[in-house]
Amino acid sequence: MKILIITGFLGAGKTRFIKRMSEVLKRDFVIVENEFSKIDVDSKKLKSENKDMKIFELSEGCICCSLNLDFTESLLTIKNTLNPDYLVVEPSGIAMPTQIIAKLKNILYDDIKLISPIAIIDANAYKNQQQEFEIYFKDQLHASRNVIISKSEHLSFDDFLRIKEELNIKEDKRFFFKHYDNFSKDEFLELLNEELDLDHSNNFKYRKIEPKKEEELQNISFEKTKFINLAQVVKLLEDTIRGRFGKIIRAKGFINLKKECVQFDLVDKNYAIKGAKDQKTGFVFIGKNLDKEGLREIVCSLKP
Repeated sequence: MKILIITGFLGAGKTRFIKRMSEVLKRDFVIVENEFSKIDVDSKKLKSENKDMKIFELSEGCICCSLNLDFTESLLTIKNTLNPDYLVVEPSGIAMPTQIIAKLKNILYDDIKLISPIAIIDANAYKNQQQEFEIYFKDQLHASRNVIISKSEHLSFDDFLRIKEELNIKEDKRFFFKHYDNFSKDEFLELLNEELDLDHSNNFKYRKIEPKKEEELQNISFEKTKFINLAQVVKLLEDTIRGRFGKIIRAKGFINLKKECVQFDLVDKNYAIKGAKDQKTGFVFIGKNLDKEGLREIVCSLKP
């Protein structure tokens, strides 16, 4: 699961950005929202526009003030139950994302990564926000690798350049010179393709997420067995779905027993067995990290 923090001040347009990203990528994101008020308008808007989108709401208080084990446990629960490819954390507009990142560090491991955060900046209101809420505004910019200007549909390149200079965006940030409605699919994908390196959390570093090399599937097939009854076949399949012989994702074939012929079909953790007309024994196991010797011992050396 990859966690993406999308920060931005109140009213900057974080929800609209998420909706647009979902539309372009044709992907549903699991979203954790933290609303400052008791009335959660944004999640209702997202749900009404995309009924399949999964949204978890944390209301009545800023996430940075109440962040504790309850929050991190909530994310782990989402990981263990839904296990989405991407989890979007959308904090309240008056949040300190550096504090959120510090808490998330406690749950990051091989299967949970933190994508480089995104800051949504309101083209019409950033000056006042920068002056009146300087601490929050600076923290959101500091924590974010990607800076996207909202409400900017009619801005020129020079307008974007002026905003970049006024925000004092450094070269280690990625600043986008167009409204996100004009982002291509590849540009949205690029936002999901960089990881925040928390080994350098005081001075954020980033690295490209390298796709995991797919493990090559293995297989082993059999044309002879010493099985004489159905119970022995069931025992083999039960051991298989419990992982005794490695991660087997598919197994199928025919087995001639002493008095009958059966056909079996196994997919992941489910299998079915049915009677079959006389067939030559032949079946195959397909998966990863196969214990081929263990399978051979069971299939070929079974004693009645």
